[in-house]
Amino acid sequence: MFDKSRRTDPLEPASSAGSTVGPEEERIALRCARKELQLLDSFVVSGEFRSRSELMRAALREFLRARAMSAVAPPAKEAPSGLVEVPVRLRAEEVETLGAYGTLVGNGRDIGDVLADLVRRGELELKVSELVERHRLAAHEAAETRVQLGALRRSGEDLAKKGVLGR
Repeated sequence: MFDKSRRTDPLEPASSAGSTVGPEEERIALRCARKELQLLDSFVVSGEFRSRSELMRAALREFLRARAMSAVAPPAKEAPSGLVEVPVRLRAEEVETLGAYGTLVGNGRDIGDVLADLVRRGELELKVSELVERHRLAAHEAAETRVQLGALRRSGEDLAKKGVLGR
């Protein structure tokens, strides 16, 4: 039942029909549709809850806990030494699929761990490190070739100035 009387102190107990009720015993009333009540009763009949009130208290506690957890930033997991976390952009359906994979195939593993394993496996199978090393080697050789070409150009200009070249 709603207490419609105005109280100046929110910690002051509500009074109902002449008796004083402490704040830990205050009641609220909920209006529910018949279908909602039938669903509540099905939980009670199944034995999961002893009464509608117990079910509603459990639901309220869970709602408040979820809201409180969403308002507080989760503590950052400490990454094992030598590992670096990187942000990844994925589509919602990809996240859903990888989350399901982690739960079903990976025994409840975190999506970050699933992604790390997939990257490592791909690195092994696709030889990504070999491709990167080849590219680095090719870039280094190209830089050396440019240096040598510049040295030859300067040498040719020096020979032309001395008159050895161009006659």
